[in-house]
Amino acid sequence: MIHVIALKGYGYHADEIYYVELGKEWQWGFPDISPFVTWVAHISKLLFGSSLTGYRILPCFFSAATVVITGYITYFLGGRRLAITIACSAIICSPAFLATSYLLQPAVFDEFFWTLLSFALIAYLQTRKTSFLWLMAIALAFGILNKYSILLLVFTVLVAWLICGRRATAPHWKKLILPAIVFLLILAPHIAWQFEQNFPIYKFTTQVAKTNFDIDLGDYFLQLFFFHGAAVAVWSAGLIFLMTNRQSKEYFFLGLASLMVIAILSVLKGKLYYGLGLFPLLFANGGYCWALMLNHFKTAFKVMFIGMLYVFALFSLPVVIPIFSITNNKFYMSEMVELTGFSRPLRYEDGTYGKMPQFFADMTDWEYLTTKVENASIQPSTLGKAEVILTDDYAIAGALKHYGSNELPFVISAKNSFLNQSPKSLDQHTIIYLTKSTGLAVKGVAGKVTLIDTIHSNNSHINGLCIYRLSFLTKAFKQQYARDRLIFVEK
Repeated sequence: MIHVIALKGYGYHADEIYYVELGKEWQWGFPDISPFVTWVAHISKLLFGSSLTGYRILPCFFSAATVVITGYITYFLGGRRLAITIACSAIICSPAFLATSYLLQPAVFDEFFWTLLSFALIAYLQTRKTSFLWLMAIALAFGILNKYSILLLVFTVLVAWLICGRRATAPHWKKLILPAIVFLLILAPHIAWQFEQNFPIYKFTTQVAKTNFDIDLGDYFLQLFFFHGAAVAVWSAGLIFLMTNRQSKEYFFLGLASLMVIAILSVLKGKLYYGLGLFPLLFANGGYCWALMLNHFKTAFKVMFIGMLYVFALFSLPVVIPIFSITNNKFYMSEMVELTGFSRPLRYEDGTYGKMPQFFADMTDWEYLTTKVENASIQPSTLGKAEVILTDDYAIAGALKHYGSNELPFVISAKNSFLNQSPKSLDQHTIIYLTKSTGLAVKGVAGKVTLIDTIHSNNSHINGLCIYRLSFLTKAFKQQYARDRLIFVEK
């Protein structure tokens, strides 16, 4: 319900447009993403229509379910009303979770499936019921279909389980047969698609590994401790509790696995949202830990402790949810930086700083961009009308496909899943080319290069985007297009 107040926000996020466009056709796989988020987009359109609000309803339900499951994890750990209230309040009030809980992106579903898998594991260890093995199989299968990063959780848990000598707690292999079959049946169409396409996920992972291995421990730990707001007091207590509590030493391996996940992610370019699904487990343990400590205090102190989580969340709302206008948001952010000196939310992926958080900036000016490109594409030329529009940016391609009229030339790209809708080679006589490259960098790509317009946007990362008309494409430019396609596919 928190997100209902600003569900439309400033518009579609760049990633949301991408998934909405890919979700128009039901597919079992894509070169650069897993398909689950596009299925949600497809189902959302069938249920709620093609409005921005409609596309964000199901992510909100998934995030609400994540809160509920966090409460159930707390309950299975031994916590009751106070522990559950603290644990669920921590995840509700975490700015990191507030920022990801309403967008049509893999992150919100990743959080859900990590949490569901953690719950199923703890519930099985508590009850030994085979039904929780089935739940683990289903959570893991759909988690993989959403994002392969859930395998990091599985890997670290297995390694920690072996290190801690927990082999005696393993279920009998006969109990695993049917859940394993269900797991494989769910994944079978996606695996078949990967096989048919020569496993593009391997190529994509290799490409990402080349560019994302960038250690910035300072920035990662800054995100780790500040992007959860006051809830850091809950998850950090949960981690310590997992590692030190003698009464629940059977869960020590989960604490060790959590440390391993944090350590691995710290060297993978330090993006906090990669491992947000880990924190509901820590919030649950933290809620239980704080409840044990607060049981000796009066009710007023307990209410004050929980209330502080919500107070901090209230001040962070304009940073993570678009409740203000763009002008007021910029003012709020400037005042926040001036009063606190904390400017990290304004840092963009390229290292520059904006006047509003990047994920807000990525919600703006897509219709403005489309209008600019449409106007450029219809400008008269003695060399004829442009046959296609080429861009290397998946967000730009998605926006043009989503907002463009029938008059807009066909949009193609070689560096994302839109390559499935793009030609294998550039044989066109004249094209529109969108890039931030200028001058000599573009001059050699075609016999005739004309700069038609430049996008100027104070809010969006499309600021400085150049719109070129290219005629008589060079052989080198055509070969580069073909090589870019081969990053993901072999055909």
